[in-house]
Amino acid sequence: MASPPKWLEDLANRVASLMRAADVLAPIGCHFFHARFPKDQWEVTLFVGKTETVGGSQDGATTLSPFTLDLAQLMDLFSEVESFHWQALKLGPTDELGPHISVEGYYKGVAVWLRVLAEPPARFELGRYVCIARGEMLLQDIW
Repeated sequence: MASPPKWLEDLANRVASLMRAADVLAPIGCHFFHARFPKDQWEVTLFVGKTETVGGSQDGATTLSPFTLDLAQLMDLFSEVESFHWQALKLGPTDELGPHISVEGYYKGVAVWLRVLAEPPARFELGRYVCIARGEMLLQDIW
């Protein structure tokens, strides 16, 4: 599928609007998959990209964008919620999702398993550069 269905784009944007950044939030990534077995359900995973500093004393350092997520409003996005979980830590070395919030339910009549990750999976590249030059800071989104 070249682009996500309209309802999925709407859901991702609404969830992103519930993220409150402690600083300037890096770009938000979305991975989705339509599973048909064992249940016809869309798996949707949102995460905030990493930022790499270019120049200055922190050159090469990567950082995460700290954010909070309004859980009450997140639940209200769904017409029906079947499960709601928080995973506090990685479950092992192969767990690429790590700490995250998970909601299974129905959004606009579609079965959805939504996960909002605390940090991006390692396989995803940087989402943004912060360039330091002549005492100025420039943010450059990559995706």
